[in-house]
Amino acid sequence: MSVWILRVLVFLLSFACFQVKSAAFDIFFLETIPDSQLTILDVLQDDDKFQTLAQTHVEIKPQQKHWFKIAPNFSEQVDKYHWVLHTDRLTQGHITFYWVQSGKLVSKSVYSRLNNSSPEQRIFPHIRLTSENKNTTIYIELSNPIAQQISLNLTTAEEFDTLKQSRQFWYGAELSLLYFVGLFMFVMALTSKYKYLAYLGGYFTFIALQYSVITGVVYFYLPDLVAEYIASLSAGWLFLSTAACIMFNAKFLSLKYSNKSVYRVVQTTARFFLAAACFVVIFQTSVSVSAQVVSFIILLLCIGSSYYHAIAHKRPLIKLMLLAWLPALLIEVGRITLVSGFIAQSELVWPVRILVFSHVILICLAIYLLDKKKQDSFAFYSLHDKDTGLANRQALHHFLEALVVSKKNHTILAFSPMMSDQVKLSFGVEYANKRLKVLFKKLKSQLSQYLEIGFNEQTHELYKLSDDTFALVLVGDLSLNQIEQYVCLLAGVFEEGVEYKGFQLSDQIKAGVAHFPTHAINSELLIQRSLLALADNQSYGANWHIYDPSIAAMAERRLKLSAALQHAIQNNELSLFLQPQVVLCTGQVYGAEGLLRWQHPDLGFITPDEFIPIAEASGQINALTEWVITQGLNYQQEIIKVYPNHMLSLNISGKDLSRKELIVQLITQLNELALDPSQIILEITESVAIAGEGQLKDTIEDYRHLGVKIAIDDYGTGYSSLAYLSELGFDELKVDKQFVMDIDTSSKNQTICKTTCDMAKSLGSIVVAEGVESLSSYNKLMNYGCDIGQGYFISKPIRFDDYMHWLTQANQAIDVKQFLVR
Repeated sequence: MSVWILRVLVFLLSFACFQVKSAAFDIFFLETIPDSQLTILDVLQDDDKFQTLAQTHVEIKPQQKHWFKIAPNFSEQVDKYHWVLHTDRLTQGHITFYWVQSGKLVSKSVYSRLNNSSPEQRIFPHIRLTSENKNTTIYIELSNPIAQQISLNLTTAEEFDTLKQSRQFWYGAELSLLYFVGLFMFVMALTSKYKYLAYLGGYFTFIALQYSVITGVVYFYLPDLVAEYIASLSAGWLFLSTAACIMFNAKFLSLKYSNKSVYRVVQTTARFFLAAACFVVIFQTSVSVSAQVVSFIILLLCIGSSYYHAIAHKRPLIKLMLLAWLPALLIEVGRITLVSGFIAQSELVWPVRILVFSHVILICLAIYLLDKKKQDSFAFYSLHDKDTGLANRQALHHFLEALVVSKKNHTILAFSPMMSDQVKLSFGVEYANKRLKVLFKKLKSQLSQYLEIGFNEQTHELYKLSDDTFALVLVGDLSLNQIEQYVCLLAGVFEEGVEYKGFQLSDQIKAGVAHFPTHAINSELLIQRSLLALADNQSYGANWHIYDPSIAAMAERRLKLSAALQHAIQNNELSLFLQPQVVLCTGQVYGAEGLLRWQHPDLGFITPDEFIPIAEASGQINALTEWVITQGLNYQQEIIKVYPNHMLSLNISGKDLSRKELIVQLITQLNELALDPSQIILEITESVAIAGEGQLKDTIEDYRHLGVKIAIDDYGTGYSSLAYLSELGFDELKVDKQFVMDIDTSSKNQTICKTTCDMAKSLGSIVVAEGVESLSSYNKLMNYGCDIGQGYFISKPIRFDDYMHWLTQANQAIDVKQFLVR
């Protein structure tokens, strides 16, 4: 069927392509015995044995010498004849032309792949005839190792030269195109991310080599020895081009990711062809036609299975790329029919020429369109979010800049769903993205309806600012009431939620609003201030906030403090103050609590309540805690020289409590300073104890094994029970100062303090009261059974040198209460 397709192409092209006029001539065939060694003299003697042939296409049988006699029928009107008898080239054999005139041998022309024939003879085996004698006969001796068809043509010299030049031009154009495309694909593979184009570059290069061998053009641009070596490896180029073709399609279609089993089979097949090519190159062997047919069938199976799975996975440009390979498959069919002896080379010239150009153009077009598609996709996703399909922050900048230039008033409503992180953790990122797509589809629909009802003069756009933050841009003048309506609309969509396994997965949002030109005069500043309003946590009870300049000032101060804190830690600019603690019933000094202080040279005194959260948020809390531990233990070493039973309490951040490095630091420094671990108390807040319910007990046990004591700070401010805290194994309980400072006047706080002391005593824990401001508070707490007191009545937090002086005076006083009253 494929042979007939090619013959139909030849027939159709004969009307459109350049045709060479041929002179009339008769062909005679001499049937010889295989392996006979007839010479031209023998043939001339047996001239009467030639048999007439009815066609100009002759079939060459393998491993057999053939003799043909050509008897031209020259016109009587021509006085002098300039003719050329030419034929198709043989793939492996040789052709000898004998010009006999009036029974005498005039000239001889030889074509053979193995001799030094001219490049012209290697492409067009021929003999030129110039004579006024009409009694001219040409004898042709042919032999070829394989079966082949050739056509014989007798044309004028002018027509032959025209045909030769045309054929050489087109051969050169075809080969130049193949080599150029191959080189171009190699360059693209080296300079782009499409590394698989190297396979396509190799494919075109090997096809060009194979084509130049079949046509004989290889002898035009390479030395004879090199050209002969390349020609001897024709089967190798076939196998290499097949392997490159298979691997290119596998990589282009992404079989490795879409169907690994098919990819492994295809890859193994390509490796087999590569091994076969290496065998041919090493042993310079030829390949039978049947083996080439089998290889072609395997190639078809690989290409077919690859594209079948690619079409199933809806890969882009599949149909165009499949169409691009059809010309190549037809060319291979033509090559197989040529080497099989079913068709002459001259019949394939124009069909192959058109198929080659079609193949190259379609392949390049498919590569170009794929690259363009990816470039367009890259350009699209540079301005859009892949997960939600919303325009991204870059697109928002472009849109806002256009609004600023046109001086249109607009408002950014930045909002963030509160449950986004929880949904991702519980149901996965893929479901979270699908959920957002559904919600934003509903939101866009409701926004469009909302604008149609009452706000025709306004427009809106949705954008994604960051992972869980989005923005709604409202163009036009809006009142606060209108903004609140938009917020309610947003909140309603997220509260309605998305159905998941039979229940509605609802959500809530928080929002921040900034307006142009009221709050900012450029796009970047407007976005920043809408996010600052979104981050406003000061206005409780509201789910949206308008930008407030005080928020920006606070954020700027936090940034300055974060930068300055790092410098303060590294340059020892912090101070550890000590606030004394006394045993209430005896008045003896119990110890002191280390309190961190920071005096900034420009910003003044910074309270721990302000800079500790900044340190935790910026990741500097670890270095800060290490500094406090080091400074506190060094102070303790000096203090116990004067007061051996002194207890030192140090506050630990919740983010540091479970750090193994902190325990290692404590062990190392306690040993280096020869300190008793039981005289060190680490204070953790009640809120940390509640939050760390799962693993806090094990962490505390690690510290208790070390010998360090644990205290619960700020008791009463959380929601835990004393019984629960007792399970953690704490040694001290510190009653928060808000329950102690007005204990003289508040019966409620008196009850809380007394009850806490009773419960802690029953659990075997020491009670420490903070905020002891007066002698009466001191006495009341002592009567309630409170063990330790701490507050301004005893002493405010003081520097280490002042504390050492205070400690000396307190130890020397006869009546410590009188000393404190002073």
